[in-house]
Amino acid sequence: MGTKDTRAAHGAAAKKDMLLFEDAAVTLVTDEKHPLYDERVHLEPSESMILNVMAYGIIEPVIVWKDPETGKTLVVDGRQRVKSCREANKKIRRAGGQAHRVPAISRRADPGTSVGLMISTNEQRVEDTPMNLARKAAKMLDLGKTEAEVGIALGRSAASVKNLIALLDAPAVVRHAVESGKISTSDGYKLAKLDVEDAKKKVDQLITHAPRTPGRKRSANAKKAREIVDGGKKTNGIVHRDEVMRASNIVENVLRELQDRGPLGPGSAETDLHSGFVAALKWVLGDDAALASTGLS
Repeated sequence: MGTKDTRAAHGAAAKKDMLLFEDAAVTLVTDEKHPLYDERVHLEPSESMILNVMAYGIIEPVIVWKDPETGKTLVVDGRQRVKSCREANKKIRRAGGQAHRVPAISRRADPGTSVGLMISTNEQRVEDTPMNLARKAAKMLDLGKTEAEVGIALGRSAASVKNLIALLDAPAVVRHAVESGKISTSDGYKLAKLDVEDAKKKVDQLITHAPRTPGRKRSANAKKAREIVDGGKKTNGIVHRDEVMRASNIVENVLRELQDRGPLGPGSAETDLHSGFVAALKWVLGDDAALASTGLS
């Protein structure tokens, strides 16, 4: 099908040519004096993003600008995508696979306009909400994907996918509070298994006594929020609560967070300690065989 037919089939007014580059053919600006320099160019790509690119390639095209003085194709937007593609391709090539190319759109503009474009591409992005991510994760699972595959698509661990799915079954008051940003996603996970009345009480306490700071991942009220969610309050180092044992949903969420974090280092004392914590929590939740690896059973 020709270009004109493709435009007509999609009902598009025009077509923007897509360019495909080998990952080494585009240049990341690392010179601090260059107008297109952004200090985030030095950030290392996350392993989750590398795995995502390995599975799907670069989905959103990067934006490039041809420097007339050097002839180099400079990346205006998409530094982390390019770096992730390069790392992903190293793994793919070692396995004998076909490396991904970098899809790009070229923008002809003066340096000043290019800087404005670089800023705007970040400002115009809207982060997906936790509940919408949860619905997308559930849809992928319904279509036969595993939690690990869903995790790669979302850039999260399989344990995080389980937590997201748990949000879908949470009481409505919890889901609405997470969606609106009134409580954190992690607090939402922990309240997911409560009955409606208990969940409403906890959400009201969080909003009243430990309000979140919009736009900040770690709120100044985080400690107070943990006390409310866990149901205890410390005075002079002593926890006062109506019941001694923590609810099973709290233990389960701590276990998930530990498994999500993973061992700190192969063969280290920290790794043994981490494994011991995981085994102990599994035992608390009823897995009688969990302590076998520790030599305590």
